[in-house]
Amino acid sequence: MSEHNLCNLSLQIAEPWKKPWPTNELEIVSSCPVCGNAERTILHEDLVDNVFFVAQGIWTLYSCSHCRSAYIDPRPNLASMGKAYDVYYTHTAGTDRVNLEPLGLFPLVRRTLANSYLNRRYGTQRIPESKFLSWVAPLFPTQCQALDVEFRYLPRPARGQRLLDVGCGNGRFLSIAQEAGWQVSGLEPDPKAAATARQRGLDITLGTLDVFADVSSCFDAITLSHVIEHVHNPREMLQDVHRLLKPDGVVYIDTPNIQSCGAQLFGKNWRGLEVPRHLVLFNPNSLRELLCIFGFEKIKIVRRTAVHQGMYVSSWRMAAGHSPYASEPEKLPWLLRLRKNLTGFKTERLEFITLTARKRSL
Repeated sequence: MSEHNLCNLSLQIAEPWKKPWPTNELEIVSSCPVCGNAERTILHEDLVDNVFFVAQGIWTLYSCSHCRSAYIDPRPNLASMGKAYDVYYTHTAGTDRVNLEPLGLFPLVRRTLANSYLNRRYGTQRIPESKFLSWVAPLFPTQCQALDVEFRYLPRPARGQRLLDVGCGNGRFLSIAQEAGWQVSGLEPDPKAAATARQRGLDITLGTLDVFADVSSCFDAITLSHVIEHVHNPREMLQDVHRLLKPDGVVYIDTPNIQSCGAQLFGKNWRGLEVPRHLVLFNPNSLRELLCIFGFEKIKIVRRTAVHQGMYVSSWRMAAGHSPYASEPEKLPWLLRLRKNLTGFKTERLEFITLTARKRSL
């Protein structure tokens, strides 16, 4: 079943937020999960699951007065959290970007250009390729950005280097990383998603980082793609990631930016909120400071602008009372398009925080 069909299915269900989340399955958050400060202000009230339409409850999002991260309080406890994921996109296998259909001249050139860039930058061995086009590819930054996101801006691996994808979902990225030469493992707390990933023949462990509590310095790269906003204790997660990485190992993080232009413009209908699955939302400074505290350096925030269109359209649909995956409206009003184009150039205001960082060498 496709992601679109999953959302259509969820829309047939009565509004789940009409029932409260059971009180005995809630926990109070007395201080900011990012910096520990207790001072806060209400950012949004009366939030509901208007993305997948499965989670009960009405939620309040607070902004930390110190670091400006955001978090919901009260929130589902760890034992009950799975109920918010009954319908979720990681439960389906999806499709890899492999197309064996005959190509016309221009599609063939585009594919050769992409393959050539990936082979040189990430170590894949895709065909057709061209050594000349591998150097021409950077002249097309938007296309290269999409390819870099697929490979998560990681370095080319040396032989035998190990990668762990935390919250690996259906395993799609692990298949891509394996193609680039990484020795891959996945960690996934959702049994449905883990089962889907295992169908790809991948090494998948069901659970959280707790399963690696007795080991350290065993991975050369760890990726957290839209994961850290889902965890109850992001500080503990980054501590664990630091411990598991070898010296100079790289971490990749991608997460919604609560300081983004879209978050400010769409408010409680911003696609990045996704309560109650998103428990904590960072801004670039708060995430950067937390990484420094736990021993990371060489923090590089990547400029991802191509994602703005999708985030704005999804949020606009939600503001109109539709699923973000609905077919209408297809386009933004011209004033919104203009505002998106004029405000999408500041790194601190991008829709996602996308970064890489290195574990400080001994």
